[in-house]
Amino acid sequence: FLMDSVSYAGGKKVEYMDYKGVRPTGEGEKGESGRPGTDADHVKQQTYEAMRNMDWFRKNNYQNFIRNVGQNIYPLIIASDYEPGKEGVGSTYYLYRRDRPVETITPTSVRYEMEKILAHIPMGVFILISPYFDNEANRPEGWEEPLIEYKKHVENIKEYLGKSDIGQATSMRAMKMLDMVNNYLQDCIENGSGDEQSYRAFAHNIIPYVAEAMKAAVELQVQAGLSAMSQWKKELGPKEWDKLHVLIPVVWPVAEGSPRRQIFEHLMTPERAKTNIFEVHASSHDEARTTLGRIKGDSVMAGLTFDKNTHFGMGSYLRLSSPTDLVEGATKEELKKYPKAEVNILPLKTPHSD
Repeated sequence: FLMDSVSYAGGKKVEYMDYKGVRPTGEGEKGESGRPGTDADHVKQQTYEAMRNMDWFRKNNYQNFIRNVGQNIYPLIIASDYEPGKEGVGSTYYLYRRDRPVETITPTSVRYEMEKILAHIPMGVFILISPYFDNEANRPEGWEEPLIEYKKHVENIKEYLGKSDIGQATSMRAMKMLDMVNNYLQDCIENGSGDEQSYRAFAHNIIPYVAEAMKAAVELQVQAGLSAMSQWKKELGPKEWDKLHVLIPVVWPVAEGSPRRQIFEHLMTPERAKTNIFEVHASSHDEARTTLGRIKGDSVMAGLTFDKNTHFGMGSYLRLSSPTDLVEGATKEELKKYPKAEVNILPLKTPHSD
């Protein structure tokens, strides 16, 4: 079925986009052919420009290739934590199926987001007070204003908390945490205090409650996500589920071990979990799907292009089928030629100094 996604032209819509625009001019290229010089220099420059034009054509079509491959991989689930207006709600899932409308579900309850908000309280305090840890005596005028505003948010929550029906245990834990924040902020504001030592003491006291909030949030997220994805698994059936690819948009600080990945690892076979789940750094679904098109398109291309019976061919195939750079091995070998102590005395070469 991956070969089918690569050979997407047969009866499927092929969308062509011109990524080329204006080809960038290489250093020393502009006006080069009009300068006086030898015929050899002129022909060399023409050769260079002809090669760049051919490669720009290749790059333009490669962008279309990987985009169309990505748009032809089904079924596909995108599990996102960063949809505009849905940040922090415990993942929104999108199911893409061939010739069907996209299905969407955000399975977690409001209580999940409340527990997560409580767990983030130390962060909220730290980012406001930490810039002044080393400047307690000479803080600028108005430094305390963000603390005052944060304190107002805390007091506003306390006002409603006692009237809500979120459960006695959660309500009592939340009230204790909010009181700790309130007292710490009040001390910082009234006394101009708030150094590293006082923050450590505040954090030490509140972290046991943070741990409880984190545990409660994870329980809610896993139960909701597992239930929703189990339903989609049932709807797809064994054959389609075995073809499923999962894209998880991430940012670097939390790119590994997310609940989203672990939920799908739990529902998929170990083999499919290893080959069909991908964390991607993408700002849109289209960009994420294009990344998937590159991952899968490169892998199919490598399998058909390189002879896996040779050391070079197998290495190239494995690198193009993984996050590893194609020239990783060659770069390591080349660097061995240069002793580390002498690397800085190599003569500088410009792109056109050959």
